[in-house]
Amino acid sequence: AESFTNQLTSAAGIVTTSSSGSIGAGVTIITGISTAGVAVGDMVRTTHFRGGAKVAHIDAGQVRLDKTSTNTTAATNQSVSFLGVTTAYTATTKSILVGGTFCNLSDNSINIFVEVGIGNTFVNLANNIPVPQGSSFVISDAGKTILRQNEEVRVYCNTATAVDVNLSVLAGVA
Repeated sequence: AESFTNQLTSAAGIVTTSSSGSIGAGVTIITGISTAGVAVGDMVRTTHFRGGAKVAHIDAGQVRLDKTSTNTTAATNQSVSFLGVTTAYTATTKSILVGGTFCNLSDNSINIFVEVGIGNTFVNLANNIPVPQGSSFVISDAGKTILRQNEEVRVYCNTATAVDVNLSVLAGVA
């Protein structure tokens, strides 16, 4: 049977930052950084990689990503943020993501990233969306998103514990 539900996630946002990264031209490795607090699957935020680049492997003082840098020359002493994932919803049956509201809890503007997928295959639903202080970002006018069983809606934020998420879902769709 179909049923509507609101899936609530409070204070999402996990951030680890390193300020001494070295990134070569067209490479998948960031070196010279602290890897404390960094996890496989964290999203990488730096001007040297396209949106959605993720940590694929961690070694002492370096990480390997799933995408190559956009650099044409090497860059050193770069600030790199690693955004930890918050799974806001996991479909237990075929469902429809009807909409969602992402509320900025901080005293500053934040940026959010929302993706949908399963396993190692995720696509961006919203990438690097600025949400001003005292404001919210709403997804509803863009259409509905079908979620298969076990697909997830995942949220990243460039500021720790800075976004509340309210997803409206129609579950049990035949």
